[in-house]
Amino acid sequence: MKIKNALMVAAAQLLLAGGAYAQSCSPAAGVLNDGTGSVNINTCTSTDQLASICNSSTPIGNAPDTVYAVQIGATATGQIQVNPTGYDAYAALLQGTCTGGATCSREADSNGTGGQEVITASGLAAGSYFLLVTSFAASGNCGATGITVVPTMPVSLQNFSIN
Repeated sequence: MKIKNALMVAAAQLLLAGGAYAQSCSPAAGVLNDGTGSVNINTCTSTDQLASICNSSTPIGNAPDTVYAVQIGATATGQIQVNPTGYDAYAALLQGTCTGGATCSREADSNGTGGQEVITASGLAAGSYFLLVTSFAASGNCGATGITVVPTMPVSLQNFSIN
């Protein structure tokens, strides 16, 4: 009897975990890169695609999710700035896939309603990422948002003279 109960519990846990990892999203908002500069969006026009993120450990509730595809270069040192109006934005950079089970390489949710959230690219592995901009359901959910990509270009010495 104990084995049967243990198997039923294990099966239920696998089903629950599988449901959490089956979430997926689409980068319907477009692509961000060094040349993007700034975009202005209203996250209220997005759909609620994910219920949780960061290996399904962060529940984000029923707020709209705006998703951009982002390509990070090998020596990237810039940042992505998210500037919400009237709501508390939560931003995460998901690595590899756009699912609730994806690894969150960076997260930003420290500045409250209307506060800028910043994700830095320094130290990230080169590759494809997804920028998810959302909020936790209790914070007002959505609103006008500016997103700015700030690249940091390497500087090389062009000329040198001691005179």
